[in-house]
Amino acid sequence: MKLSKRARYALRMMLVLARKPRDKDRISLAEISRITGISRRYMEQLAISLKNASLIEGATGKSGGYRLLRSADKIPIGEIVEASIGPIRIVECLDHPDGCIRSTDCECRLLYEAINQRIVGILNEYTLADLAGKDWKSKISPLLQPEK
Repeated sequence: MKLSKRARYALRMMLVLARKPRDKDRISLAEISRITGISRRYMEQLAISLKNASLIEGATGKSGGYRLLRSADKIPIGEIVEASIGPIRIVECLDHPDGCIRSTDCECRLLYEAINQRIVGILNEYTLADLAGKDWKSKISPLLQPEK
């Protein structure tokens, strides 16, 4: 499985919003684009998806821009990924078993479901606040240890 560019960019955009300076209520797309190095046009597309998922809100005008709708510690990473790319499914048959002639007797389907559940579980185990925090590496490091 490969995490799409769209999902990675959505995470970067949300990190900027989570880390915004305390004196700023909102951040413009131009500023987010400058910080992330992602084009403003792409940011506009991501903003629509993130707004539709009720993760961010935007305002126009002199003090316009974007901000998180919830605190960063209430936004699971998985919710951001799914807002940007849709449900996380490593194979199509997990959502649409009727589309596969082997779904009822597929020896691998349970394995695919287990892998998918672990991916979703890890993405939802951590929040945007975890990712934005200074101690992120210590939180994620136990997952990176080789199994014995």
